[in-house]
Amino acid sequence: MAKGFKTGGRKTGAKNKRTLLLESSARQMLERASEILGEDNFEGDAHALLILIYKNTALPLQIRLDAAKAAIRFEKPMLSAIDAHVDDNRVHYSISDKPLTAEEWTEKYVKPN
Repeated sequence: MAKGFKTGGRKTGAKNKRTLLLESSARQMLERASEILGEDNFEGDAHALLILIYKNTALPLQIRLDAAKAAIRFEKPMLSAIDAHVDDNRVHYSISDKPLTAEEWTEKYVKPN
């Protein structure tokens, strides 16, 4: 039964197992990044950092998904809208067994501007 004060469990301010795991994974990722990119060679290439994060299976899935969502714009650019306006300037020809005069043809097939 509770005695009005804390009698067991984690000490105040101590980190839980999940936080410790996240910090450990982050440290390992930074060490791996240092191995790949060199200690002082990281020149702000955010895409390379995002790739490192989302390919690291030791990190939690939610962190990897967030990195993948941010990186996808660099890897697969979004499709852009196109102008769907079409100018129809086709010429139509008619073939008939009864020839038309120029006036009849104009009256039948030419639309006024």
